[in-house]
Amino acid sequence: MRRIKLTIAYDGTNYHGWQKQTEGDDTIEGKLEAAIRSLLPNEIPELIGASRTDAGVHARGNVAVFDTLSTIPAPNFTPALNRYLPEDIRIIASEEVPEAFHPRFQPHTKIYEYRIDNNRVPDPLKRLYCYNFSFPLDLYAMQRAAGYLIGVHDFRSFVNPDSQVFQRGGDAVREIYNIDICCISPEEGAFEPNASAGQMVNAAGDRQKPDAGCATSPELSGGELRIRISGNGFLYHMIRIIAGTLLEVGTGKRKPEDIPDILSQRDRRTAGRTAPAKGLTLVKLVYQDTPLPHV
Repeated sequence: MRRIKLTIAYDGTNYHGWQKQTEGDDTIEGKLEAAIRSLLPNEIPELIGASRTDAGVHARGNVAVFDTLSTIPAPNFTPALNRYLPEDIRIIASEEVPEAFHPRFQPHTKIYEYRIDNNRVPDPLKRLYCYNFSFPLDLYAMQRAAGYLIGVHDFRSFVNPDSQVFQRGGDAVREIYNIDICCISPEEGAFEPNASAGQMVNAAGDRQKPDAGCATSPELSGGELRIRISGNGFLYHMIRIIAGTLLEVGTGKRKPEDIPDILSQRDRRTAGRTAPAKGLTLVKLVYQDTPLPHV
């Protein structure tokens, strides 16, 4: 028996999330298992995914494994499976891994990105991948607030109470390694080229060398805002609630110094609203034996 690891990118707009549902296969997992069955008709695949993204959430690098008796060379599963997948789901890499490799339990870092279209008039080309939030934002206040989230905390205030983790008796203790906020100036000739954009700063509020496309103002009024978060694990709606809370800090509705009290309350009602799913993308899963990229 061989274990094949798939790295998968998808546009989650038209799907009910990753996890297969009883009422149909309009899920990423369902489409992938159907593709494997088409390629290997004599096998019944059991796909094990690393991250069960919610409905409407996208991915550039989710990971899943399946076991097979097939002798197909591991890299060849990429083009072979893509023949059976819709255009909004793609295998971007396939490799053979030890049978003991489990994508959820193997130590790894998760890197997510939340994108905000800050234009007064929503950019129609970003409508599926960004949350339109048109109020001016104080980026340094947002990063000061984000700094309080770095480290090991009980994130119960930032988790949907319906999380299956709680139903199974688990807790909300997780570690966030880093949060970066970067403003991306609209390209010349973009839909609404009225942005001032901000230098990328880390969650301690320190200025950093900006990414390509990042400019140099502490405030944003127009353009695109990108929040990147890396950590050892995230719970149901956790990143979307963090993003919603940081946006409230950015508009002055909350102060950065409110975050420690929100954490200590361990009460979902004390944090901000849950930002829409379409702004969220799972960027990458970095396993322990893989060098960690700068995020």
